[in-house]
Amino acid sequence: ALLGLLLPVNAPWWLILVGCFIMIVVGKKLFGGLGAYPVHPTALAGAMLIVSWPSRFDYTAALAGFNLDFKMIEPIRLVKTLGSTAEESYRLMDMFLGHQIAGAGNAMVLYLLIGGLFLLAARQISWHIPVGFLAGVALTSFALHAYNPSLFATAQFQLLAGSTILAAFFLVPDHTTSPVNLLPMFLSGLIGGMILVLIRSFSHHYDGVIFTVLLVNICNPLLDRIAPKPIVKREVVQDA
Repeated sequence: ALLGLLLPVNAPWWLILVGCFIMIVVGKKLFGGLGAYPVHPTALAGAMLIVSWPSRFDYTAALAGFNLDFKMIEPIRLVKTLGSTAEESYRLMDMFLGHQIAGAGNAMVLYLLIGGLFLLAARQISWHIPVGFLAGVALTSFALHAYNPSLFATAQFQLLAGSTILAAFFLVPDHTTSPVNLLPMFLSGLIGGMILVLIRSFSHHYDGVIFTVLLVNICNPLLDRIAPKPIVKREVVQDA
């Protein structure tokens, strides 16, 4: 289901079929099935599809034939082309409601946020990763924008653009690929948010969520080594 949200609306049937095969067979079964895979299967499938058929993931071209009442180009793409002044072409409320060029559902911020809050309320995910991820996005984009306001997007724009919310609540907090301990969970989210903004700002990828998730998954085993040492109470045994 998550892969479907990332695909363009005009994705051909064979692209969906190949993506599902990679996700299920390569991403899961090859590593032993549920609970054994080292990286998120959806991110792995998405990355392989993007590398193999990059033109198929051009969200702007996919919606070129539609007449919509908002800017017909991906927000991050326009900002990377024209600078942060291009943010004026978008209203933050419109972006929050999903009125932006993106995949089939990866930028429906309001609905993704509702789903994410439900997962938190149902205790299906821990708050440490989503909060850390959003904090990483906000802090990194704030620092870059402060360094060069005319070039880099603002924090609120980065939070609402593209797949940020999808990654924060649905991709990075995956139980199998995320850390076990609480501090590593927060650090995993924080580092992921930082990586996302850096990829968006300095690479040729407009969104970068797929590759962000893979990089964070690779780092998670190392992060899980960061944990406070247990306090052991030593009892002194006295001779009778």
